[in-house]
Amino acid sequence: MNDTTEPVKQKQLEIWLAKPIEERLRLTLTMNDELYGFWNAAKKSNTKISLDKLSDK
Repeated sequence: MNDTTEPVKQKQLEIWLAKPIEERLRLTLTMNDELYGFWNAAKKSNTKISLDKLSDK
C-alpha cells in the first residue's frame, strides 16, 4: 500500500520511535503472535478462493 503521504509516514515514525524500546519490542511480539494465529487459523480452515470468483466482484 502506497497511499500514505510522506508527512503522515514521518509522523507515524516519530510516534513509533518516541516509544521506549521495550514497548516497541512488546508491540512487535504481540503483533507477530496475532499474525501467526491468523495464518494458523486460515490454514486450518483450508478455504481456497478462486481468482475467477474474485474478479467477478
